[in-house]
Amino acid sequence: MKKFLLFFFFLPFTALGQNNSPDSYLGELPIRNGRINYTGIDSVSGVSKEELYLRAKSFLSTAFPNFKDVVKLDDKDLGKITVRGIFRTDAKGGNLVKTYQEFYANTNIQVKDGKFKYEITDFIKPSSDLRVPDFNYEQMLFNKKRAEKLSPDINAVINRYIVALIHAMKSQDNF
Repeated sequence: MKKFLLFFFFLPFTALGQNNSPDSYLGELPIRNGRINYTGIDSVSGVSKEELYLRAKSFLSTAFPNFKDVVKLDDKDLGKITVRGIFRTDAKGGNLVKTYQEFYANTNIQVKDGKFKYEITDFIKPSSDLRVPDFNYEQMLFNKKRAEKLSPDINAVINRYIVALIHAMKSQDNF
């Protein structure tokens, strides 16, 4: 019984795969080489590179319905897919006014036989004014108050995305 309970205690920690430790944090966001960067490597024993590639592509086309518009690299031979998609935090606020954050981020997935690596980088806040260019989140979030306010919401969205990605990569199609 104790072994059974220990298994379920450690399950959430193993679900996120072998994540590399960040250099530091900006609020709750992991920073590597001065950039917001989520990365991880996980294994799926007995699954070919081709099958993992198809699983990654299927997940990304579901996560981003406009997949053809967001794909930046799609190379089956190399086992690499890169997309630049838009994410939205959960809406907060009262009945009349709800606020949320939108941001772009790159997702890079690389597959090999029995393994995959994901990396989510290049977080950009789109500007709502045509006269003002988009800016990267690292610049905006270096204001400590702003980072503490926004980082939990951004972190929650990306962590849900990563959990869904890992689940899709480890799941088999059962038609």
